[in-house]
Amino acid sequence: MFFPDLNARQLPQFQTNLIFTEPCDFISQRGLPPCSVNRPSSTRFAGAVATIQSFTADRLFAGQTPEFFQVVMNLAQQADTAQREL
Repeated sequence: MFFPDLNARQLPQFQTNLIFTEPCDFISQRGLPPCSVNRPSSTRFAGAVATIQSFTADRLFAGQTPEFFQVVMNLAQQADTAQREL
């Protein structure tokens, strides 16, 4: 898969600060339709850990084992601390 640097282009459809996202060809995978992409500006409130905590509070994972929660939280923590390499 390929994730383009949206800040590299100075076209309105690539502005990273758009509030209302528009369908775009963001992921260049054959067969996928255009999609809207929302990138969180803060991992504290919208990162992977916050997402897992929200899903857990909503009981989306009801019935899962403690090991499951350890694995998904570990993955979420790794995702939130990941650094982009160019």
